[in-house]
Amino acid sequence: MSMKTRNNIFLAIGSVAIIAASGVGVYAMYSSSQINNTTTTPTTSTTQTTNSSASSSASTDATSSASSSAASGTSTSTTTSSYKDGTYTASANYSVPHGYQNSINVSVTIKDGVISAASATHSSSDRESAEFIDSFNSSLSSKVVGQSLSGASFSRIGGASLTTDGFQTAIETVKNEAAA
Repeated sequence: MSMKTRNNIFLAIGSVAIIAASGVGVYAMYSSSQINNTTTTPTTSTTQTTNSSASSSASTDATSSASSSAASGTSTSTTTSSYKDGTYTASANYSVPHGYQNSINVSVTIKDGVISAASATHSSSDRESAEFIDSFNSSLSSKVVGQSLSGASFSRIGGASLTTDGFQTAIETVKNEAAA
């Protein structure tokens, strides 16, 4: 084998390696940008559950007394935290691999600035997301209930980092809504 042929082979192999490495790098940057987009799709819907005669849903006693006080024109504080007691709901969308978009609807009950109940419903479009969502749901209460709302920061509930990112976005909305 001549020296020129050997150099051409090394040149060809080197070129293929550079192209492959570039492709992997572009894919990694694209995937990273998709993961980072989860925190830039904030919730668009937030409500606070209030006690009314048409509904006997589970609102806290503090919410009931606060509603009664507001109706009579007086204002009393029922908590010592910087958050109003009550049940809050928020929604968030988040991106997952392969270009899919999932959503999470969160319901959180706050009592004295502490999360006393939490639940979530989800919309997903792929089997892999459904598996992570199941894992998230099975760990949600044990990881969230009892946490102070002011310090609530979750990074990976049940091994589901992207679902947790969507949940955290919803929690930030709840913090804003519940602020006294």
